[in-house]
Amino acid sequence: MQSVWQSHHQRFLPTFGFCFQQLTTLNLSANRISSLPSELIHCSQLQSVDISINSFVVFPTILLEIESITDIKAKNNFIADVDDEALEQHANLELVNLEENPLDQPTHARLSRVEGLRIVLTDRRVQEWEDLSC
Repeated sequence: MQSVWQSHHQRFLPTFGFCFQQLTTLNLSANRISSLPSELIHCSQLQSVDISINSFVVFPTILLEIESITDIKAKNNFIADVDDEALEQHANLELVNLEENPLDQPTHARLSRVEGLRIVLTDRRVQEWEDLSC
């Protein structure tokens, strides 16, 4: 099944942005993806994106290049670091959900202090490798 998705994915995505310029909501949750195509920038009406329950290790900054984006759901991925300044500088962004991501301590702290938009975070647990007091 994964190879079928990958071959379909490769044929479909290059024209994605051009075909769906009027798209306002995009739900890509639970699809085992780890990146988004740069063509997504052409979805100039896109307001809400859900990339939850996937394999992202890096927050997809292409979403911040879309001016119309108001909310991004990126729960339950593998994201450890997010550019808080880029989030704050986005003119229309209202909500970013980063629950259940292994955010590192400095990133979690910076995101907790962001003002002007709502960032949903899971309470941070100290990882075993971080607790070297033993």
